[in-house]
Amino acid sequence: MKVIHFALWGPRQSGLYECTKDQIKYERKHGIDSQMACSEEGKPSKALVDDGWLSPVSWEECKDADLYVIHRGLPPELYDKETPKKNVFIIHGTVEFLMLEEVSTRAETTGFNTHINLLRDSGACVAVNQHDFDIYKIYDVKNKLEMIHDAIDTERFTIDGYQHPFSNHPQILFCDSLRINKHPAHAIWAMTEVVKQIPEARLSVVGLDLQSILTWRNLILRSPDRCLAKHMENIQLMTNEVRPYMRGADILINGNISGVPSRVELEAMASGCQVISYAGDFTKYQPKPFDIKDLAKKICECWTDIKGNLPAARLAARKWVLDNASMEKQVIEKYIPLYKRILQ
Repeated sequence: MKVIHFALWGPRQSGLYECTKDQIKYERKHGIDSQMACSEEGKPSKALVDDGWLSPVSWEECKDADLYVIHRGLPPELYDKETPKKNVFIIHGTVEFLMLEEVSTRAETTGFNTHINLLRDSGACVAVNQHDFDIYKIYDVKNKLEMIHDAIDTERFTIDGYQHPFSNHPQILFCDSLRINKHPAHAIWAMTEVVKQIPEARLSVVGLDLQSILTWRNLILRSPDRCLAKHMENIQLMTNEVRPYMRGADILINGNISGVPSRVELEAMASGCQVISYAGDFTKYQPKPFDIKDLAKKICECWTDIKGNLPAARLAARKWVLDNASMEKQVIEKYIPLYKRILQ
């Protein structure tokens, strides 16, 4: 079976890309000729960032594929009357992100509506979290949508390995790509209350982009006596390697407005972090959205629960990912059977 995954090329910058790469890794491991093509570039550019074992194929090399897996979009040049019968559309973008963009641009961007079209035109459609599944199911007039939980490479994200040598604990971490639906502001603001209750607690923020650094400088340094800066151990720009921070931290904050566990949350849990999130069955620490005092309260509750036996807490976090969000397990149990069913 030859499968082509259509996605953007974004090593260490795009969660959608990293998810695609993990899926290809395990499909190849289990006997599928799985390849990636750039959804917006027909012939791979020599300027693409090298990503080791994975290289994109040209659109010409896609034409003999048995199945297309659409993570981003399918080039019109490859669409024909047989296409709907042999494609799987995977919904990665959370509804809140797409709707915020549509409202803020007055429908100049229409990502949510595009997803509805892809859902209806595909051979099968997959939502990667329960929240998106519940919403898109409303538009699933042909009963094509199913749920396959977002998943990661658990061989790459592990508890064992180099840990960043944090000086303070509990070490609280925000480590994500900035989006209009997720950013570290509330985590930074909540630290004022956290350090009142746990004076040794500190926050580290990893993943700020250079273009937005003035925002974070003003947010932190314009507090009286620069007190917010004193509550932070590290303020880190975008980096190619986040695993040491995840292994060394104790608690990760999910800033996503929807509370869904995207890749960063799964990666951190696989590396031993507990997660604070506005929703989700993967954590019991769920503050009221954007309530900085309740966020601080949940951070303190989490630390009280885990500080007596940190190794056990780290293993429990990892076990949830192994049971629910292992990409190898999803490929074996969900994706390969789905592919075979569509191609019957």
